[in-house]
Amino acid sequence: MKVKSILLGMLVIASSAAFSQTSNLRKAKASYNKFNEVKSIGSSALGATDLVSAKEALEKAIEHEKTKDLAETWTYYALVNADLALLDSTDAAEKYIQAATDAREKALSLDQEKEQAQNLNILNSIVAQYELNRGVKAWDSQDFVGAYDAFDKGLVYLPGDTTLLYYSGLAAINSQDYDKALAKYVELVPIDSFSNNRQIILDVSRLYLMQGDTTNAIKYAGIGTSKYPDDAELATQNIELNLMAGNEQEIINTINAQVAKDPENENLHYYLGIAYSEMDEIEKAEAAYRKALDINPAYLDANINLGGLILNKGIDHFNKTNNASLPQAEYDVEIQKAYDIFDTALPYLQKAVDLDGSSYLALTNLKKYWEIKEDKDKIAELQARIDALQ
Repeated sequence: MKVKSILLGMLVIASSAAFSQTSNLRKAKASYNKFNEVKSIGSSALGATDLVSAKEALEKAIEHEKTKDLAETWTYYALVNADLALLDSTDAAEKYIQAATDAREKALSLDQEKEQAQNLNILNSIVAQYELNRGVKAWDSQDFVGAYDAFDKGLVYLPGDTTLLYYSGLAAINSQDYDKALAKYVELVPIDSFSNNRQIILDVSRLYLMQGDTTNAIKYAGIGTSKYPDDAELATQNIELNLMAGNEQEIINTINAQVAKDPENENLHYYLGIAYSEMDEIEKAEAAYRKALDINPAYLDANINLGGLILNKGIDHFNKTNNASLPQAEYDVEIQKAYDIFDTALPYLQKAVDLDGSSYLALTNLKKYWEIKEDKDKIAELQARIDALQ
């Protein structure tokens, strides 16, 4: 009987100790749940006392043999410290978040059955929110590198989060780290539900262009026009890039389609003129430039291009006549035709200079006209203006 009594006494004592230690975990969970009730109605600060109580109980739980290797213990310890970090506006917040992330790693290693998966997902959101807040604070102080680092760190916990991807890309742009910006923005391109998806695609195209990667710039401009066929800005980007790359034949139908949608857009007619000119369809190019100028007579580039195109047409006719064996009378008629062509270019050549007297191309084209006319005074005047630019 005495032996049994001693054993029973020992058993009761041991059970009491185990109960005491597991009760710390239960106490912590109860306190944390109270905090979350207050947090859910937008008054986290009012639950700070419960959060501290939960932390104190968990610190005891992580030291005891019975609970120190439970994934649940470490998960709650991580949750409590993460929420404390969100509440703290002092330097202590960094210590809390470090404790939270260290505890997270411990919980992940112990949670082989994924029983804490839901709580760990909640933890990830809290830590990501902390990093988001830290990034916004850095942004407000114009520390764009620091902002990027914080937003990027948040993505460790919420990979693919559109807000963090967007903010990190934006911070990278402001710190002129375009490679990092592209890496983030490219992830957003296929996410149609992202509210700024259209702008992101446009920015990706422009960022690639800034990097000198015309191929990818065109690729993403094309993706944009496919996803948003009625968007004029994306259509213009796609057209301009293809013209820059010398893809006139490929883009001509696209330009004509845009002209049909927006016939009063002088830029589209101007682009059409460039495309036809490069394809050596001079009459169509001339008609397109004239249409652009009908809409906007003060369109500088259209005046320059149309004047230059007509001037070159006259030069071609002049050279062709000189290289042909023609009777004098016929020769005179054809040469006069060349000079008539030159004269039709003059209004556009002069208008371009009037619009922008510092345009080297406009001044050079007009000087070429007066060289053909052999007007020494005009040539000297224009040459002086060109020299002044240099």
